[in-house]
Amino acid sequence: MAGISEILILSWQLFLDVAIFMLFGFLIAGLLHVFFKADQIRKYLGTGKIKPVVLAALFGIPLPLCSCGVVPVAAGLKRQGANDGAALSFMISTPESGVDSIAVSWAMLDPIMTVIRPVSGFICAIVTGITQNYLGRQSTTTAGPVIGQAGT
Repeated sequence: MAGISEILILSWQLFLDVAIFMLFGFLIAGLLHVFFKADQIRKYLGTGKIKPVVLAALFGIPLPLCSCGVVPVAAGLKRQGANDGAALSFMISTPESGVDSIAVSWAMLDPIMTVIRPVSGFICAIVTGITQNYLGRQSTTTAGPVIGQAGT
């Protein structure tokens, strides 16, 4: 019984540690929803197989989101019309090449790794997104209604 309570306590502490990053991700997702309309997302990230993947990876570079905070943002992009490869590319490139990741890499690793890490993350994101668009199944429906359009 003591083992189960310890697991629950540690799980709750982990939840509290991650919660602030998830909230920041929801904030960014909300801002993206307000400033970028669904037709713009669909236009730039929804049509094509290569261009939306590269644009999504580039779009994710300056955002300071961790791997937890990027999930709601990518889900919001997907709901607004981004294709699967673009959403996947965004989810990979953002935590790997964000400004905060580069600063941490500089502090903890040498300068060579500070350059190699975001570049390799960017390349990996593009390769993964393009592979998804060419070899993966494209979803025909979104995860749910776009926020603000639930009543229509």
